[in-house]
Amino acid sequence: MSLRSLFVIFVILIPGTIKALFSRFKALLLYLWYAFFRPQDWIYFDITSLRLSLVIGLILLIPSLLTGIYPNMTHPLSVGGIVFLGTLLIAQANAINQAMGWQWIDFFFRLLLVCLLAVTLIRTPRDFMRVLAVVACSLGFYGAKAGFRSITGGGVQYTDGLAGAFIDNNGYALAIVMTMPLLVAVAQNVHLTFDGLIPAWTIRWIRLGLYLAVPLCGYTVISTFSRGGLLGMIAAILTFLLFHPRRFRLILAFAVLSLIAVETVPLPEGYAARVQTISAATATADNPTDDPGEGRLYFWQMAMRMAADHPFGIGIRNFESNYNAYDTLKGAYGTARAVHSSHFQVLAELGYGGLLVWIGMFFYAFRLCFRVRKRSRTPGLSPEQVTFLSTVPIALVVSMAGFLVGGAFIALALNDLTWLTFSLVASVDLISQRICAETVVDRKRRGLAITAA
Repeated sequence: MSLRSLFVIFVILIPGTIKALFSRFKALLLYLWYAFFRPQDWIYFDITSLRLSLVIGLILLIPSLLTGIYPNMTHPLSVGGIVFLGTLLIAQANAINQAMGWQWIDFFFRLLLVCLLAVTLIRTPRDFMRVLAVVACSLGFYGAKAGFRSITGGGVQYTDGLAGAFIDNNGYALAIVMTMPLLVAVAQNVHLTFDGLIPAWTIRWIRLGLYLAVPLCGYTVISTFSRGGLLGMIAAILTFLLFHPRRFRLILAFAVLSLIAVETVPLPEGYAARVQTISAATATADNPTDDPGEGRLYFWQMAMRMAADHPFGIGIRNFESNYNAYDTLKGAYGTARAVHSSHFQVLAELGYGGLLVWIGMFFYAFRLCFRVRKRSRTPGLSPEQVTFLSTVPIALVVSMAGFLVGGAFIALALNDLTWLTFSLVASVDLISQRICAETVVDRKRRGLAITAA
């Protein structure tokens, strides 16, 4: 048995499972680690038959329900997720491939259940940061490792991705783009995250490692040759620079470092030519390309026609099953093609109602993040609280911006990270309300005490 297999089993899985039996929050951490790190793909022998994801999920869910800890169903983003599930059920009536539709409805129901339970279980800034650290470090580990390997290897191309929702190179790139701002947020709140877990002298090294992981992850996005991932990363970087309090200084530093990187870090062979093919992806029915892998605008036009014929949707993951019937080019791009866009996926597969909920959730999530950042200016907050409330919401905004742009080129509307992000936005909203209210009450109490004295 390899050393890393021993580490995963005897340092994380077994102790983590024991702790999860006695703590619902630790059960949530273990579940998220298993979902995003996917140790079954890391160790050298097969553990899939043990169905540990199901086991850990039951350890999380059943004791929670028995002890009166229920999924949050009152926050507006929670309600939005439930309504979105309703649009999946309505669209299922039109699904050609019923089995595929029910499989993904089952997946989303379980995902939504965990996300709503997370909103309930994440009660404090420390809870929030530890959840964020588990998710960001689980995905960031793979991204940083791949980036380091690519740089030291002279520019390695990755044609495959992680297992699960991000199984191909495009999904892999999008996951890493969404993870990069989360790594920054963990680094900015490193004391809040790791205090009491590791020796104090190691915390500064953890912060340095998190910051170094970000550019390595960025190089991994390049190494996937994903054009959507590149556009998503550019959108995320621009959003981060736009909302950073020291944006001009940061823009200058970023420009200088970018110039140094261009001169010193090797690009994977053929990457420049790959980027130049972005325009080929805009082929339409009137202007097809010779490459059956291109023509996204044609697929998106087809999605709009499907929505016009089926306003309530054609059923989740049923675009491919309907493709041939709507293909006016008679197989010029192949058969049973994907829609290549999360947003047009929602339009075609869930109809206008699903798209309205989808857009509304992102709009409201952005609004909440800016509201939380505004709360960081509440008088009386501790420096640690100010940092938390000013950095975390912007990290979530940057992550969502990366997905909105990068996700426009790959059908990943039901990916785990996006829906967990919605639950994280709901959690930080509730936490910020609570700590700001407590601060105001405490200030009033202290003011009354001084007056009485």
